[in-house]
Amino acid sequence: MKVNSRLIGFLLLVISLIFTGCGNTNTSTTGTTTPSQSGEPKQEKKEAGKLTEITISEPVRVLSFAPLYVAIEKGFFKEEGLDVKIASGGGGSQVMATIISGQAQFGVAAPNAALKTLSAGKEPMVVQSLNSSLTYDIVLSDKFLEKKGIDPAKQMSTKEKVEMLRGATLATNNIGDSGDVFLRYTMELYGQKSDDIKVVKVNGLGPKIATMKQGVIDGGINSAPFALETADKKAGRLWISSFEIPEYSNMIWEVLFTSKEFANKNHDLVVAAVRAVGKGIEFTRENPKESAKLIEAYFSGTSTSLIENGLSSLEKTFVGHGEMTKEAWDNAQTPLIKYSKLTGIEAAADTNPGTFWTNQYIEEAFGK
Repeated sequence: MKVNSRLIGFLLLVISLIFTGCGNTNTSTTGTTTPSQSGEPKQEKKEAGKLTEITISEPVRVLSFAPLYVAIEKGFFKEEGLDVKIASGGGGSQVMATIISGQAQFGVAAPNAALKTLSAGKEPMVVQSLNSSLTYDIVLSDKFLEKKGIDPAKQMSTKEKVEMLRGATLATNNIGDSGDVFLRYTMELYGQKSDDIKVVKVNGLGPKIATMKQGVIDGGINSAPFALETADKKAGRLWISSFEIPEYSNMIWEVLFTSKEFANKNHDLVVAAVRAVGKGIEFTRENPKESAKLIEAYFSGTSTSLIENGLSSLEKTFVGHGEMTKEAWDNAQTPLIKYSKLTGIEAAADTNPGTFWTNQYIEEAFGK
């Protein structure tokens, strides 16, 4: 068959132009703010040089940090010119270490991470609080309730429920962490001895639930969605919510912090990060259903409905844009000093504004 030579030449020209165009793209692949279905950040193409990359270290994946995840997924960080990578795991001590070493620019963690950094002679700067009260749930296994002859449907006071914890083996993520401290502090608040319970290390929601089912532990402490997941897996139920304990209702909890040196050198960047998280706090509070859909990939294996229920239960702790007070810091610090042998925090820090924490960046970010 005779082939038209002009047609062949034309086709070769078209093919050449196509491949030339493919080789001259202006995009580069970098770490971005969107998680994969496994819950880890995935790679996404963006224009090179447009965003400043920052790393935020977190101790564990919990719903208390939801405003951060929402801020990422809603694009609030990108609006501020920031491309966020989350480094997850290792507990509060790991978060503290990444800030001190400069591996991460920011950390989100309970107050003890910042206070331990301060007691170690370093200078942290807490710039925002993601929560205005403690968000822990104490969960008991169905096996333990049955063994103790406790009717979970019976109405009990918080004092009575605390008394029922005597003799229980309860899990926290790490010995000496905030969960450990607040389990013991809760016992003493209601007239019990802190050593009336045995605290053991079981890190992560899945392992806690599995060991509860096996009867290895009697329950545990963790932020949402721990209680919801435990009930969904038919392993146990919520026993005591921190929201029912008055002493925990006005307390600095999960905070966004950096080093004072970094904050001083990167003022505008800190304002931008605070503005993004502040928008995340506001959006999460007002839109729990949409927020749950946005962040479901961060909690692989947890249904969107459970995440939504968890966010709704935390609504009262997502206040303002993360403003802090001296009183709330004092309330957070007291239990940590009481159990100084566990926490390593022996001396009370000066909790006046402008010491190791400030609302300055929030005020600038939101024009207050």
